[in-house]
Amino acid sequence: MSEICQFTSLPYQLKRSARRRSVALQIRNGALTVLAPVAVAKQQIEHFILQKQHWVERHLKAQQQSVVTPDYLLSALLPLLDEKLQLKVVTDKVSAVSRDGQTLWLQLSARVSTGRRRQKQLDLLKSWYQQQAQQWFTARVFYWQQQMQVQPADIQIKNWQRKWGSCTSKGLLSFNWRLMLAPAWVADYVVVHELAHLTHMDHSPAFWQRVALFYPEFQQAKGWFKQHQHLLDLC
Repeated sequence: MSEICQFTSLPYQLKRSARRRSVALQIRNGALTVLAPVAVAKQQIEHFILQKQHWVERHLKAQQQSVVTPDYLLSALLPLLDEKLQLKVVTDKVSAVSRDGQTLWLQLSARVSTGRRRQKQLDLLKSWYQQQAQQWFTARVFYWQQQMQVQPADIQIKNWQRKWGSCTSKGLLSFNWRLMLAPAWVADYVVVHELAHLTHMDHSPAFWQRVALFYPEFQQAKGWFKQHQHLLDLC
């Protein structure tokens, strides 16, 4: 059994097992995992985390400082929300990107010089991800605006480095295409966050109460960004 949890400012993944006899903490890839027996109460688990909080924070900081941005082109495995797509690069007459099931085909024109091949691949993939983002965010905004009873003006897809979303006073919503590299539940949080600004154009307690009303996992999503935002780029 596994679930995403939040304790104070520490998001963690809780994994329970009938075979375990004690609670243990594990830090890998800049994230905290708690391994616990099935019968141990969450209050007891969080008391254990509190006792070890300084150790956890020290090791998380050390790992996050040493984290390296993944090279998705080199691994040829591309994240798309909750999916993993196998990247296949082929030389062709024209440059294009197309999806066939779980395979993403990147056709690269034979006219592209060797020195420009990598940058051309990145440019093609960014354009493709932007198209996916436009479709996905359009659908998710439509879903959430009905739940939250608000009416945005329009949706734009942006190419920011470390900004994930925005909402103007006129109701224009903008989202970073790089969110397509994040889990869907994290990208969904950004949608709810920006739609909540149509009611509260600030980050007041009332704003966060509205976010929590529609997206109780918002603290876990904020914690995910702190630990994993280095994953949200192609190179």
